[in-house]
Parts: sequence; structure tokens; C-alpha cells
Amino acid sequence: MNKAVRFIIFYLAGILLLLPFWIFGTFGNGVTVEQIIFHLLSGLEAVEATDRSLKVSFMLHNLAAPLLFPLAAAAVSIIGRRIARQRTAFVEKVVTGSSILLLLAGSGVFIYKLHIAQYLVSRFGRDIFSGLYADPARQRFKAPSQKKNLVLIYVESLESDLADLRPGHVNAIREIEELPGRKVKDFFQAPGTGWSIAGIVSSQTGVPLKPFYYNEEGNFMGNYDRQGFCPSLVTLSDILARHGYTQYFLTGPDLKFAGMDKYFHSHHYDHSIGSVEWMKRGVHQSLFTSWGGGLQDDTLIDEAYRIIQEERAGKRPFFMSILTIDTHFPDGFPSPRSNEDESHSSFIGAFRYTSKYLAAMINRLIAEGALEDTDIIIMGDHLFMASDEQLRDNFSHDRRVYFKMITAENRMPNRDRMTHFDIAPTILDLLGMRKNNEEHFGLGISLFSKIPAEAYGRHLQQVMSDEILSPSIVYDRFWNTRQHAGL
Repeated sequence: MNKAVRFIIFYLAGILLLLPFWIFGTFGNGVTVEQIIFHLLSGLEAVEATDRSLKVSFMLHNLAAPLLFPLAAAAVSIIGRRIARQRTAFVEKVVTGSSILLLLAGSGVFIYKLHIAQYLVSRFGRDIFSGLYADPARQRFKAPSQKKNLVLIYVESLESDLADLRPGHVNAIREIEELPGRKVKDFFQAPGTGWSIAGIVSSQTGVPLKPFYYNEEGNFMGNYDRQGFCPSLVTLSDILARHGYTQYFLTGPDLKFAGMDKYFHSHHYDHSIGSVEWMKRGVHQSLFTSWGGGLQDDTLIDEAYRIIQEERAGKRPFFMSILTIDTHFPDGFPSPRSNEDESHSSFIGAFRYTSKYLAAMINRLIAEGALEDTDIIIMGDHLFMASDEQLRDNFSHDRRVYFKMITAENRMPNRDRMTHFDIAPTILDLLGMRKNNEEHFGLGISLFSKIPAEAYGRHLQQVMSDEILSPSIVYDRFWNTRQHAGL
């Protein structure tokens, strides 16, 4: 084996060994292969739209640092030849053999850490999705006597364990816990729902977000600009648009990240507002200090409150989705306006401040009588992507996403188990827009359905299976020409 080939092998081995640790150290242990592929296929503008230091960190840790492996091997080879002058061929064989062993070890670490084998199994699994999917386009919806507004708040990484963190049973979300409303105890994170855009899409469509699918031209991932984001998938916002709702999506960072802008533009959102749009609306540059150079949660919440007040005054039904960001892994991005404890206690302080500020806004709305015409839902977009150390020191082994409904009627859900897929039909029932609460919606079953516990348990087992992400002819059709007949 010549030296150039050996150099390349050592370098590739270094990349394979180091890359998983950079991924989990940067984004947390919750990262999946689906998430990685989706962001890669979404395009480089997704990286440009967030923290540009990520590119520098990636190059240093995964392109520059692996050079140490072939350089170290070269140094060992030179020293070995000098020490064993009569056995240089043996030294070269040892170094060459080491390169191959290191490449195998790197490949093993890469496959194990990123669960590649598990992912490949799902790619060749049964198509259970097609048999489970209930197409909302074939269902009928009704206009309720009173069209209530809806505020759906996705709190970055909000999960139930945050109310009882180790050590010391610390409650990092006390103010959210103290809000009135109905909380669902067991909110499971199903495959294809475990990162922000996936949590949003799955909760509003009843389906997981998958990185691989074929459009009608036989290509991986449709042409967003021409076709849109899942153009033939019927979503919650598509249905509300048909019933006259004005729709908002508000977040702090750039909407280009993960194709958020394309999803909301494809599904009848009238106003999608991220960092670029906030700047155009006159928000001061000094307030963009959160994750990815985005708007801090306190300013985002203030702006959301102002828009809610304007819309309520206009007496038009509206749907507002809000995605906070300051509690993002690894340690949060505390607002400069948080107190010293909140800004110096890692992710716990970030959750404390966002929880306090968000609850204050909701309590203000409640005091103003907003629940007479507005339902509010607070939920996590996904579980916190904790590091190994955080998992060991702070979290339990039985983690759940957070979900709470705040309504004037304070309606009681008929069960205490759910996934992201169940949220869209639950919301439509909450708003009084479904003719039949027992109908499935996508993969979802409303919390107000009277499905027997055993039957829901069997359904839950299926949607929690990795096979829900296996290739599906029905899923592929979501990327074909829009057809919303039947709404």
C-alpha cells in the first residue's frame, strides 16, 4: 500500500471516529439519522440561516482534527524505521495494518453511535404506514357556532422531566406547571418527530417527517420552490384556512432553517415571521442574541402578545403557532434580561426564564378574558437533546414530551397517552370542527376519542415502531401535485 492511500485511510478513520462525537456534542444525543439526512438534503442555506460558527466548528473538529491521525501515523513510521533499521518492511506492514484496523474501528463507532444498522433495517421494513394512514381529504369538517382562536406554543425541548430534575428535584418549569389546564401525562416521542420541524409537521399533519421519499418525477425530495413542502398532504392549517382563519407562525431564528419557511408557505399560513421578518418589522438589532442569531424568547413572546391583542380586537378567528428557542441544547441561550441565576445555571436557568416569561404572558391573557374566545396549548416540540452527562445527572430513564391544554371549558381528555400524531385531530375536536371524534386523522387519534385503552395501546405500539418510517407509497404521494378534494 502506498503512502498516499495509507494517508487517506487514516484520515477517513479519523473522520469516522470524531464525527459522531461532534454531532452529539453539538446537537445532543437525540439526533437521529433521519434528522441528519433531512438537514443535509434541505440544503446549505439551512446552515447559513443559523449559527455560522457551526461551519467553523465542523471544519475544525471533523476536517482539520482528523489530520492528526495520518500525521501521527507518519511520525510513528519515521521513528519506527529509524529504530528498526533492518526491519523497515515490517514497520510499514504494522503501520498499514494499523490503518486498516483503525478504519474498521472508526466505521464500527460511526455505525454504532448513529444507529445506522437500525436505520437501514427501517429502510427495508414493512410498509405499515399505508395501512394506518387515514386521509383527512376524505373527511368532512364543519364550522362551529363559535370559531375560537387557537394559540399553539411549541417550547423548544420542553419535557415533563424538567419539573423534577436530578439532583434535588429541581423544577425548572414551575410557572408553566402552575398554569391552569389539562396536562397529558404520557406524551411519547414517536419516530420521525424528534426535532423541531419534525415535531411541528407531525403535530399539524398526523404523520412523521421522513428525509426520503419520491416525488412524482422519481426524485428524492421534491423541488421545494416549485412543488412546495408536502403539497398534497392535508394539514391542520389547510383545514383552518378553509374556515376563514388568519394564520401565523412566529419564531426567533431564520425561517430558512430546516425548510420551515417552505412548509408554512405551502400550507396556508398568512404570516410566517422569523429573524429577517422581525427586522423588517422594526425589532432592534440588539435583541437578536439567541440561537442562530435569532430573537430571544422574551422579545418573541412580547411580539406574540401584541399580535394576539390585535387579532382578538379584529374579531376574526386566528391560529397562531409559536416556536421558542432559548432552551435549545446544550446549555440554552439565556436572555440578557434574565437574572444571574437564570443566566449562569446551564439549560436549567434558560428553562426557568422562558417558563416564567411565557406563563406571565398567558396569565395576562387569562386575566383579560382571552379564554372566552381563545384556546391555548403549550407543548414541547421534542425531548431535550441531552448530552450523556446531562442524561446521567438530570433526567430519568422514562422521559415524556410536555403537553397542556388551557381552555375555558377545561375539557377532560379521555386518555392520558398520546404522540405528536394525535395533536391535529385533538385541536380540531377542541375547536368543534370535526363531525366524528372517532375518525383517525393521519396516524392520529384525538384525545377526545372514546377508543378503548387496549385498542389505543395496539395503535401506539405500531406508530412507535421504526417501521413507521419504512418506504411507503402513500407517503410518497404527499410530494405530488396538490389535491385537497373533500375538505
